[in-house]
Amino acid sequence: MIYGHIEHQKTNQYLPRVIQQCLVYLNETDLEALPTGKHIINGENIFANVMEFETGEASSKQAEVHKEYIDVQCLIRGEERIQYSLEDEVNPIAKSYDEENDFYLVESMNQCNDVIMHPKMFAVFLPEEPHKPGCVVSQSGLIKKIVIKVHRSLLA
Repeated sequence: MIYGHIEHQKTNQYLPRVIQQCLVYLNETDLEALPTGKHIINGENIFANVMEFETGEASSKQAEVHKEYIDVQCLIRGEERIQYSLEDEVNPIAKSYDEENDFYLVESMNQCNDVIMHPKMFAVFLPEEPHKPGCVVSQSGLIKKIVIKVHRSLLA
């Protein structure tokens, strides 16, 4: 997991080139004006999903895990807690792998950590890293976020 702010260029210059390209996209795009839905950036290698929803209690959610895509999650509006942990084979699977949508769900995460997201902050989750986005920080609220999906072959 990598955590940062899209405008912190001194730090971001050390990130892998494809992640830097995602940050350029985030900085050069009017994120507030982006409609919800899928946005193609580079075919199926890099695309973005824009969504708006109410945050919920972490206890009511299950963590998601991806196999093929890296998530570059960036908050556009609101505040959000994302829980995450390291890859761990003992996390009990709650929903088996959905190949079309590239995810499976786990019931729990060992050694769980939190990051608090504010607008223009980003978090990168690599394949096999469980993460639980959309959690309440202090009270439930509407958020808008963009998740750039980067095929793992672009980072290898």
